[in-house]
Amino acid sequence: MSMMFKSQRSKSSRRVRRKYDDVAGLSITSLLDVLTIILVFLIKNVSMEAQKVTVPDNMRFPTTITNERLIAEGGTFVVKMYPQEILLGTESLSFGSLKEIVEDETKRQQIFDFLKYEADKIWTRDKSNQPCLLIQADEGIPCQYVSELVRIGTQASFQYVYFSTLEDKEWFARTALASQ
Repeated sequence: MSMMFKSQRSKSSRRVRRKYDDVAGLSITSLLDVLTIILVFLIKNVSMEAQKVTVPDNMRFPTTITNERLIAEGGTFVVKMYPQEILLGTESLSFGSLKEIVEDETKRQQIFDFLKYEADKIWTRDKSNQPCLLIQADEGIPCQYVSELVRIGTQASFQYVYFSTLEDKEWFARTALASQ
């Protein structure tokens, strides 16, 4: 019986809240004003922070220059690295394959001798003109081949090494080497 009593009591003491009318819509105009001010403040601070780069004393950021301007100045030697072969100079002399530059000591010595010869020609032509090595390579070329060519070029007394990039993603598909 006591159980019945409790259940009857709980039903009779139940409270019901009245429903109020919906509150009038909030105006978001002031909220938008505040968010706009915060956004402008954040954009200004973020853009200023991006320009505050600490540069060590002996460090210079890389610059960009067109291939035509580098070659026209006469102090640049071009090396083109394709997946099948390496081409040297503006005449595109075939050197060999990418694997040969890493695995074959005689091929490395031959390319070193050729690059040294070209660098010496640049030095003798004009003493103020420092030799530059311009490497054109596809993004699919493994880094070890490019690094080896850079090492050989710097040993052959090239003062600067530039890397050429192309904006066209499908450039290799239109070359003669792609059809081979």
